Amino acid sequence: MSDCLATGFAGCDRAADPDIFVRCLRYLAAAPGMRSIKDESLAWLGLAPGDTALDLGCGLGGEATAMAGSVAPSGLAVGLDASRVMLARAANAAGQAAVRPVFVAGDGAHLPFVDGAFAGCRVERTLQHVPVPGAVLAEMARVTRPGGAVVAVEPDWGTFVVDSSHTAVARRLAEFWCDSFRRGWIGRELGRLLSEAGLKEIEVIGRSLVLRELAAAEAVYSLSDTADRAVAAGALPQGATGSFLTELRRRDAAGTFFSSLTFFLARGRKPRT
Repeated sequence: MSDCLATGFAGCDRAADPDIFVRCLRYLAAAPGMRSIKDESLAWLGLAPGDTALDLGCGLGGEATAMAGSVAPSGLAVGLDASRVMLARAANAAGQAAVRPVFVAGDGAHLPFVDGAFAGCRVERTLQHVPVPGAVLAEMARVTRPGGAVVAVEPDWGTFVVDSSHTAVARRLAEFWCDSFRRGWIGRELGRLLSEAGLKEIEVIGRSLVLRELAAAEAVYSLSDTADRAVAAGALPQGATGSFLTELRRRDAAGTFFSSLTFFLARGRKPRT
């Protein structure tokens, strides 16, 4: 399942087609609903010129580059990712920017930085793929300076819905997709995990990503491929998804396709004493 969007991000360098992950990230970076979520999370960091900042699981580097602009001219933004493919794409894209971050390969559970190195640390849509997200947040807290912010943005796949008259198929498919992730319910866990990492002043808000075109949902959720995988895994019976997918295509042509997913933005501050 190395090419599956739900399971493959952690090992996308080994995928037969790593560009499937690149295309997903590029689509989300430009999607209006996701763009507003990203921008809100960046604002929550409260970065100022001269600060140091970390974007963990930086992917294609767009947010790390935005952070570099916020801390310029004398600050430093670092984008860290475990994927060499993503880092190469990020470095190439940032080469066009007036202010560029530094990109580093690394493991979020073992960050290669000293205690208190950053004024703010951010992670987006990465904790859903890691086995122990609490360990990653604890490392982020460690490398954040006293008074600094740790911001996490994650979906809760238990909130994923697709409008369909085939309710049993839609419900089971959503459950199968959610359970494909290492931490499908990570969104609802963020506040507790930030607190367990020793952070204070915890805030959590929800934001919905609504997609009204089937092509968009395919790019982000791989609906057709997920349906095939669910049948192959025995989660849905043979022939159960044909009418479901036909209906989605018909509704898309009529302009009535609807899907939604709730993202949670969470922030904690490192105590000053």
